[in-house]
Amino acid sequence: MKKLLSLWTNRPRFHHDVNMLLIVVGLVAVSFFGIQTFLKTFYVLRLGYSMVFFGIFNSASALSYMVMSLPAGALGSRLGLTRTMRLGIVVTVLGMAMLPLTESAPPLFRYYWPVFSMMVVSGGYALFSINMVPALMGLTSDENRNSAFGMTGVLRGLGAFVGTPFAGLLPGLFAAMLGVGLDNPAPYRLALWLSPAVLALALLPLLRIGDAELSGKHKEKPTLPGSFPIAPVSLLILFVCFSQAAGATCYSFCNAYMDVELHLSTFMIGLISSAGQFASIFAPMLLPVLARRRGNGWTLMTTTFAGAVSMVPLILIPQWFAAAIGQFASMALSAVRMPALQVYQMEMIEKRWRALAYGAVSTAMGLSFGLVSFGGGQIIDRWGYTSLFTLGVILSLFGATIMWGMLKRPAQMVAARGAVQ
Repeated sequence: MKKLLSLWTNRPRFHHDVNMLLIVVGLVAVSFFGIQTFLKTFYVLRLGYSMVFFGIFNSASALSYMVMSLPAGALGSRLGLTRTMRLGIVVTVLGMAMLPLTESAPPLFRYYWPVFSMMVVSGGYALFSINMVPALMGLTSDENRNSAFGMTGVLRGLGAFVGTPFAGLLPGLFAAMLGVGLDNPAPYRLALWLSPAVLALALLPLLRIGDAELSGKHKEKPTLPGSFPIAPVSLLILFVCFSQAAGATCYSFCNAYMDVELHLSTFMIGLISSAGQFASIFAPMLLPVLARRRGNGWTLMTTTFAGAVSMVPLILIPQWFAAAIGQFASMALSAVRMPALQVYQMEMIEKRWRALAYGAVSTAMGLSFGLVSFGGGQIIDRWGYTSLFTLGVILSLFGATIMWGMLKRPAQMVAARGAVQ
């Protein structure tokens, strides 16, 4: 551990705009991955919606992200990365403010209002996240890139770790103040208002970031004019579609599983989630070390395989500790896998195609999450949680196999960089 911390603390210093962008990532994590993600599940369930609707609710979020991914990349290329990120934060704040207004929505739209809110939230988040990756890529150098992307994973874990337990405590406090039980949606509705309030603060550091395409100190070597790298991106899309299946089932349904099947309290679920978020703080510190020794592709393959295996106890043992193991490992490994995927893709694609290519890969990511969420609700309703988690494990193992095949042919994955039309 001391050696790992030493390698992390001795990392190269970041550009000013990188630091500002990292602050934004942290605030997004507290609001989006911490408060909003944790509370929305319980609020929707307390409103009396069925598990089938809950699957639709989660899939709407993922599918909205999918639909907006390519337009977000195209808009970033036309409008500029920084301006598009600012627009994304504003849209996400508005979407977050919509969810606690569900009970006050017009009767005609009230039933599907939570779905509408998640569509706006995810659309806005796509505008931010799709353009954040190429912006960070342009602002960093070869020496500090993995550290910077690893830091985004650290901040995502730290922000979620701060936001999740706080969100777990708020409903109990509001319930005591209102004199209602925790089966009432009112405490969760009031707690949800904290999410857009925190995210709005992210606009302050974003306004201090200049043009991300021009403000970076690192200048990449020019490459020959080339066509869009269809073959490498297609393989990466295939990997993404399958690799995240196990994590997606846990992300979408683990909290609901512990609430509905294991009958754990909101506070207990919050503690279990917080443990995973705590691990997510430190797990990305491994990325610079692993990337230096084995490469980002090997890191993607290994974390995908380990994430699938970690879900097996949850499938075999219907107890809280098995669910905790599955969720803990899923969160920690995802915290390493996501920045590794971002760097792996950015480094193999010529600069002018990065926003569009990441939009394409994120479209696949949203599609995968959307299908898991929508189909997951149907599977749970008919065959139970165990069947869904088992399917997720099988698909992720197939995804790890795809990356293994990609690593066997590294020349094909980088051939498109500078390929002449």
